[in-house]
Amino acid sequence: MGTDQPLDSAEAPKLDFEAQFTIFVGSSSEDVSYAKTFWNSLALHPPIESRLESADVSQRLKVAKDPSCKTVPRPSTPKNHALFDKVSQQKVEEDRQRYKDMAKRRDEIIMLLKKQREERMKRELISRPFKPKQCQEENRETSAPAPAPGPETLSPDQEEEIQNVRSLQ
Repeated sequence: MGTDQPLDSAEAPKLDFEAQFTIFVGSSSEDVSYAKTFWNSLALHPPIESRLESADVSQRLKVAKDPSCKTVPRPSTPKNHALFDKVSQQKVEEDRQRYKDMAKRRDEIIMLLKKQREERMKRELISRPFKPKQCQEENRETSAPAPAPGPETLSPDQEEEIQNVRSLQ
């Protein structure tokens, strides 16, 4: 690096070897042993996935049972079947009741929506005569203003109101 002398092939591996270790020159043997213990305790272990054996995973095969010791399965009793049938029947009934409740709630919501729609339609019918007539956008731009309605388009009530207004003037 900073030397101008060429290194021979025997010294190059020696320098690489020394670069991998820390050398305690001029330290007491007690300090060296403490340092070695410290640095050895910091050695990183490989991740658990790369180990061949893991402490938390059981890797031993199960021991075969003694063939002379046989376990006889308990025969099912009618009491067990009756209990199972009763529980399953209760489950079916609970599900059926839940579906009936859901259908009832759905019908109530549909009825409420129908009622609200009818009320909205009634309000629209009541307010329709009082709403201003809307022009379409295309007609508004291309056509001239609409002429005032003539007597042939007015209802009798409207004609009467016009006559009353004229008489006030």
